[in-house]
Amino acid sequence: MLKLISLLAKQSKLASIHPLEKMILSISPIIIIGFTQNYNIIILNILVFIILHLLASNNKKIFTKITLEVTGFALISSITFVFDYGFYYVSIILLKSVSAGLCLSYFSLTTPIDDVLYFFSKIDFLKDMCDISKSMERFLVLINDEYIILYNSIKSRGGFESFSLKVKNTGKMAGLIFVNTMNRWKVIREALHSRGYRGYTPYLDKNFDFSLKRAILVIIYIVMLVLLVYLNIFFF
Repeated sequence: MLKLISLLAKQSKLASIHPLEKMILSISPIIIIGFTQNYNIIILNILVFIILHLLASNNKKIFTKITLEVTGFALISSITFVFDYGFYYVSIILLKSVSAGLCLSYFSLTTPIDDVLYFFSKIDFLKDMCDISKSMERFLVLINDEYIILYNSIKSRGGFESFSLKVKNTGKMAGLIFVNTMNRWKVIREALHSRGYRGYTPYLDKNFDFSLKRAILVIIYIVMLVLLVYLNIFFF
């Protein structure tokens, strides 16, 4: 899944746009909407990001899956709130989860992680964090590949046919992934040193497409959300 999202982001027609524009547009609404209980404002943001997804021609199956996974996690986590706060409160949480899922999936599917790391690596005190993140991205891809190989191998042998087999073989698979990951890390470390790794990750220079008109539109939308939340809190 991580590899697929990374590839789709690199092929996106919005990949060349400055990552800071997309970051402000995607992350700010999540923070702002966290301060409101008005479902109209949340639904407005949901509709806006559905339109943005369609305009960007993002893979519908992928952004729907990401959104449903975020919402499903929120649903499981908030079941007990029904008895304490009621259905309305839980419905607001679920709507916020749908909104956040659409925001995050839009950012993930239009912004290659390399662009984000390259942008922040220019800031001195964030450079080490970017190097660690870059290494972790590659490592997570390897772990995901290992998981797919083991899962398909166990499934082809009927290892998930019953509940007891699922529990038993899932535990075995987790253990094997951990062991194989440790063994693979030794190979990766030796490969890095043999290639003269100096302790930092170099990035290729890239010129991003920054549009003042587009940035103004993003700021207008963010300010509009802030005003709607502010008016809702203090006047309604």
